[in-house]
Amino acid sequence: MECAVVNSGGQLTIPLEIMQKMGISEGDKLYFINRNGTLVIKPANYDPLKSLQDLMEGEAERVGLNSEEDIIKFMKEVRKELAEERRKSKCE
Repeated sequence: MECAVVNSGGQLTIPLEIMQKMGISEGDKLYFINRNGTLVIKPANYDPLKSLQDLMEGEAERVGLNSEEDIIKFMKEVRKELAEERRKSKCE
């Protein structure tokens, strides 16, 4: 855990180790996000979609979706199930 002090001008010096780990350079812009009372700082070039892709890497293979054909087959099954659920809910 690193510590930083806010100066009288409201400026904060990010510890060098944190800057290096996060890929932050002098002049970079940062987002300051309040998440339920917790301060989250993200580089302005943060890409949520890329983060999700990184998080999900390998999950398709883990559940047996190893080819584009597997994914297409899976999507057709899901769409069929959703259509059936919609038909049932309209009848009730």
